[in-house]
Amino acid sequence: MDARFINAFTDPAQVNILGYVVYPFCLKYRVRLHAIGSPYVVPGDMTLSHLLAAIKTCAELPLDDVTGKDRAALVRLQRDDDLFIKTARDFRTYMLEGHWPKFWETDQSKKATGTGMPWAINVVANLIANGIDEKRAWEMPECQAIWMSTAFSGLKGVEVNVMTTEEEEAMAAFTTSQG
Repeated sequence: MDARFINAFTDPAQVNILGYVVYPFCLKYRVRLHAIGSPYVVPGDMTLSHLLAAIKTCAELPLDDVTGKDRAALVRLQRDDDLFIKTARDFRTYMLEGHWPKFWETDQSKKATGTGMPWAINVVANLIANGIDEKRAWEMPECQAIWMSTAFSGLKGVEVNVMTTEEEEAMAAFTTSQG
């Protein structure tokens, strides 16, 4: 069975990043990070403030309330470049994007086929249309939401070409043996 699928549906443990307990990364947080222009979801350089804002967003803490804990975290990050880099990587890992399904690319899949709607709302709408409660659709771990939406799309007759981890490993082994 596909390792990305198994990892996606092994519910994530409680995560502590820089002393803040963050909830499982979900579409709700992705949209909120877009709203604040976070480099985790839009291209840009990462700053200490971006990192702390992303962490606080996913910890459900208000961004406009800068606490003593926030100031201490910023000082620690500013003084220790290695801690900043490690924390930024830890946050990226926490997002679990590596657990999303991987799709085979075809000439057809490279064409713009969107409806003009942001993809996050398309995923949420697909989940709701298939009986998932709205709150759950926004707050389930994002990697699970992507898998579920992909499966629902396939059941509706949309051509879905997911590359399994086994296929990916076989391709990597073939490439290595050729090269």
